[in-house]
Amino acid sequence: MVCKQARITKAISAKAVLCSFAFVVALSLGFQVAVARAEGDGPTAPIPASISSSTGGRVIYLPLVMQVATADSPAFIPNDAYFKQEWGLEMVKASQAWKLTRGSASVIVAVLDTGADWNHPDLASKLVSGWNVIDDNDNTQDDHGHGTHVAGIIGAATNNVIGVAGLGWDTKVMPVKIATREGYTWSSAIASGIRYAADHGANVINMSVAGAAPCPGDVQAAVDYAHEKGIVLVASAGNDGANVDNLPANCAHVLSVAAATSDGSLAGYSSYGNTVSVAAPGSLIYSTMMGGGYGYMSGTSMATPYVAGLAALVRSQYSVYTPDQIASAILDNADEVGTAGWDQHAGCGRINAFQTLSMGARGGTPTCVVGAATPVSPTSQSLVTAPFVPGRIIVSFHSEVEAAQTAQRTGAAAEFVPAMRAWKVQVPQGQELARLAELRADPSVSYADLDYELVIR
Repeated sequence: MVCKQARITKAISAKAVLCSFAFVVALSLGFQVAVARAEGDGPTAPIPASISSSTGGRVIYLPLVMQVATADSPAFIPNDAYFKQEWGLEMVKASQAWKLTRGSASVIVAVLDTGADWNHPDLASKLVSGWNVIDDNDNTQDDHGHGTHVAGIIGAATNNVIGVAGLGWDTKVMPVKIATREGYTWSSAIASGIRYAADHGANVINMSVAGAAPCPGDVQAAVDYAHEKGIVLVASAGNDGANVDNLPANCAHVLSVAAATSDGSLAGYSSYGNTVSVAAPGSLIYSTMMGGGYGYMSGTSMATPYVAGLAALVRSQYSVYTPDQIASAILDNADEVGTAGWDQHAGCGRINAFQTLSMGARGGTPTCVVGAATPVSPTSQSLVTAPFVPGRIIVSFHSEVEAAQTAQRTGAAAEFVPAMRAWKVQVPQGQELARLAELRADPSVSYADLDYELVIR
């Protein structure tokens, strides 16, 4: 049996199984150890009421120090027709990881993208209802293709003979359409998409989108909201091939993902900088395509869903982990790429799914980023050069009364958007930066930012 996770309770007589030296120590200190069953061994035994009452309902969960399975254990090879073309799954040791867990249908990854192909034979059974932020309706059918490819990397139906395998295996995918058929979006749509996913059962949010802009207040507020609800957020570092700080990967609590090639090196197009968290396979990734077929795509957009899929497996394996513990499990167990420790190009290294699942979190937060450079605050120049929606500023007021008073005083048209908990304020085109400065100086304003334009990539 492969023990997945343990619950330690104080001095109560119950059946115990020792899976590591840590449990022996726990017993010597007067603790009782109960072990969560491995996948395939049946449901986890409930905690007896006597244990719950005597410990005040407090249960300690720990990742195991030792595992029965090792990297040399027989791999679990799915029978999908094109599995051998998915070099990325081999690189991250997915087949070994699937011996530990194949995820759960109760774990949902929201894909904020161009939608998904609901008729694709490898996706139809794996999609759950989402939302179309662009058209404000529930039609999330892909009209571009990017979102369908990303969805397959995370959760294509696996071991079903046809097509490709998804790293998340049993994981479900929620398409949230935040981009147009041309692949363009804006920061306010991302903020709305994050909040929708957070309010509708998502456990992980994948954002394969990037724009060279500072993290605006509405997006950071949405990220914070999701993070506080226990959701892991990942985003693409970008395909600039330069030191570029891209949104939304540069927001706090978001894992920024760089791209690796099939030889293990970093892709030349992968953006780098102080916010990069980790790397994953991104070049020539074979996955589902709009229209029912399969094909290759490259970019940090393809690397990001590998991390999202792995986060979903960790959520299944260690159900009580916080988002920061899941981040630790992924980052602190990554394989080194070039420089030892964290660096601007690969972050903490390239993901290793088996190591992540077998070792679990190394701490309450990722330890590998200790000593990493602090992201540089956006300058006035970055505000000028980053593309934004003309004539629009996103504002959060401390109260609706203050919002109405400010709109009346400035003569600006303001519309409250419930989906992002903020106001869209219309200002004369060409005066955006001046009005932005005025609003930021207004004591009634919580935050004010331009509505930045981004591209799916």
